This record gives sequence, C-alpha cells and structure tokens, in this order.
Amino acid sequence: MNKVYIGYVQGLHGLRGDLKVKCRFESPDEVFQKGNKIFLNEEEHEVTNAKFYKGFYLVTIDNLKDINLVEKYKGYDVYFDREELKLEKGYILEDLYGLTIIEGNDKFGRVKEILDNGVYKILVVDHDREYMIPLIDEYVKDVNLADETIEVSNVRSLIL
Repeated sequence: MNKVYIGYVQGLHGLRGDLKVKCRFESPDEVFQKGNKIFLNEEEHEVTNAKFYKGFYLVTIDNLKDINLVEKYKGYDVYFDREELKLEKGYILEDLYGLTIIEGNDKFGRVKEILDNGVYKILVVDHDREYMIPLIDEYVKDVNLADETIEVSNVRSLIL
C-alpha cells in the first residue's frame, strides 16, 4: 500500500470528538467522504462524517462520538491509500517534488517547492538559481513519473 500524506490532527472540536484536521492535500474533499478509509499514523479508521469548518476539516471516525475516545489522536499524521484516489491528471502535487525539469534534451533543475497563488500552482525550481514555472498547460506539457521528469516549453523565458 502506498500512503499519501493528507495533513495532521491539530486538535479536537466539541464534546462529540470530531478530529480537527489541518490539510496539506490538494483534494481533501475526495479523501474525507463517508465510508473512506484513512490512516492516523499506522492505524486504519473509517470516516463516518466530515465537513469543512473555519480552515479545518472536522472528521468523525469509526462512529466515535465522545471526546474521550479520540483524544489520543491529537498530533497524529493523517494518510490516505493512494490506490483509492481517482487521479484525473495521473499525479498529485506531492509527486512533483524532486522531478527534473526538461525541455528537449536540456535539463533545467529540480522542483523543490510548490506554491499556490490562489489561481494556479507554481513550481519553484532550483537550477543555478531559483526560478518559477506556472503549473499550466502553456508551460507544462507532460509529467512522467516513471522517468521522474516534467517536460516543459518556453522555460527559458522564465529564467532571468
């Protein structure tokens, strides 16, 4: 099984024992659906209820509705089984970290960070010095996870 990091349990919400999950994953609505399996560290649990609330996901697991039954999960990391994801693009953002940027036969560094400007994602690439590539079709042509490469076009115009 290949687990994907979703976020962590920052705390609890209310006496009913909802887990207050801070997400780092790009599609948390896909993960936090009733009946889905999530992992808190290494323990498998079933999502029985979830909703977005003030920047967090409030998640009920295993139909546990008492704060005393879930208090031990504070600080736990939350994972999801990658095989359960329905990947429209064939990858998730976390897959892009460390991939080599190529254009033709030229290499232009590796992805070291991914930013979100509210409209689209931006790849931060480390090559001699740092530069950024918008994660849009105009620049990113193909992501090949097997070869660990991202094929781009017009990248020279982004390197100043």
